[in-house]
Amino acid sequence: MSSWNGLGTAFNTLREVDVAAITEESERPVTIACLGPDQLFTQVAQVLRAAGNSRYGAVGRDPLLSRPLPSNAPSADLRHADLLLVLLDGRAPISAGGAKVLARLGELALPMVIAICGVSAPGAPGQPRPEFAQARIVVLPELTAPEAVEALAGAILERLPAERHLAAARAVPGLRFNYARELVSSIAFSNATYAFASAIPEQIPLLSLPFAAADLIVLTKNQALMVYRLALAHGAPPDFQARMAEIAPVVGGAFVWRQLARTLVGLIPVWGVVPKVAVSYAGTYATGMAAWRWFADGQILSRERMKELADEALRVGRERAEALVAAARVRGGEVGKRLGGRKARKQKPPLKP
Repeated sequence: MSSWNGLGTAFNTLREVDVAAITEESERPVTIACLGPDQLFTQVAQVLRAAGNSRYGAVGRDPLLSRPLPSNAPSADLRHADLLLVLLDGRAPISAGGAKVLARLGELALPMVIAICGVSAPGAPGQPRPEFAQARIVVLPELTAPEAVEALAGAILERLPAERHLAAARAVPGLRFNYARELVSSIAFSNATYAFASAIPEQIPLLSLPFAAADLIVLTKNQALMVYRLALAHGAPPDFQARMAEIAPVVGGAFVWRQLARTLVGLIPVWGVVPKVAVSYAGTYATGMAAWRWFADGQILSRERMKELADEALRVGRERAEALVAAARVRGGEVGKRLGGRKARKQKPPLKP
């Protein structure tokens, strides 16, 4: 049997990761056509473009394209936009002509967000107007409020095609918070799910070592790609090896050592599935949070803060693990019932004497 060195395998994995596709994804052109009054566009563009305390400003071509609401057939640039962002002044009623324009835009079958600005509610509760049916509606009482920026960014990323999210965050700093939060949560859950899927073979002593080694490679690679995406989303230069070297002392133990801890847990069958999955989730989440803060504003999380994050992530990871185990048991019971019923149908009735 060939020997295996966990740390060596992990770092070899980082050197061999192919990130060309991610780099290309971060450089894709994105067009967000903003339709509405110039005054509203100026305010919305200002809050979305603001970098705040970010280490890096906007990178690449500005995707925010200002256009008036079309009175006739939409122009070609609107038809090829990745997203339509319609800006409405909530203090003024929508005219009959404006309703027709919105309905005409809906016929383009493009992702659409309608931002109703300047009011706390768009009107009396009830069914949305027909021209709003295909759009994601967000109400923004005060455009400069942090919660308004977060709500608008969330609506944009919800409707923007997923393959444009990274490039959009890189070019529009106001989208970065929402992008990073979703990315870290998603990859942490993906790693937890992978750890759960590989947990059963690891409970067999003869299989535990090779499966644990495979786990370390996959989970380390997923974490590395998550960190690289966070770096690109926040405007860092697209040099994978440089970003990995830069982030290593920042994330400290979270990046590799928690994965080794998860692997060691996998080598002790009596510990069971739930702790392994919880540690996998927590290690990925802590790594993502540390990398996020570093690339966003150059902040290095304190040891105490990292411990708080890890403890909270372990709690959430355990809950996720227990939910996965419960769901697997339900699915297993359903499969067993189907197989039992199929077997019963195949059995022939006894011959009569």
